[in-house]
Amino acid sequence: MERKGEATKHQLAESFKELMLKGSFDKITIRMITEQAGVIRPTFYNYFQDKYEVMEWLLEEEVFRPVFEMVEDGMEREAIYLLFRKMEKDQQYYQKAFEVTGQNGFEEILAGKLRKLIRQMMKNHKITLQKLEGLRDINIFLEFHTLTVVNGLKYWLTSREVHMSADEALEFYRFLMSHPILDVVGQVEDYTEQEQTEG
Repeated sequence: MERKGEATKHQLAESFKELMLKGSFDKITIRMITEQAGVIRPTFYNYFQDKYEVMEWLLEEEVFRPVFEMVEDGMEREAIYLLFRKMEKDQQYYQKAFEVTGQNGFEEILAGKLRKLIRQMMKNHKITLQKLEGLRDINIFLEFHTLTVVNGLKYWLTSREVHMSADEALEFYRFLMSHPILDVVGQVEDYTEQEQTEG
């Protein structure tokens, strides 16, 4: 019975995802989801409260559950790579999901998952305020990284100007994280001064 229940839950979620690819989140009704899934309307409420919960469940089940499993095994780099690959695989769906804004919007859901993920990474490596010299508030550090990843993923997945594979996007993210703008500016200034001296 439990296995059948899980199958029904997956069926409802897949139905929602298919409808998202065809239209907008606002126009999707619970009846549309259940009809596409081949179940009666009250069945939906045995598994989800509303459409937002379906969207959150999909993100958790398809992306973050396997990602967290890797983090728990100490495979943080591989976990971040998997995050990018999973979202690339369903890029069309996530492009539509990012259109769901406001309270309980997709960005808010994604930020919550990423915040939890980064916090877990920090905990695994016993990263404390004392270890981060010059940092006064670890929550600000956490929030900065969360927003950086959320907005980076959004830009990569939704912008028509960006054509990158998950590998390229991840490499670009790693470059940005390891090359703060002030360091890049400093390198350019040092190079310019060196050229002028040699000239």
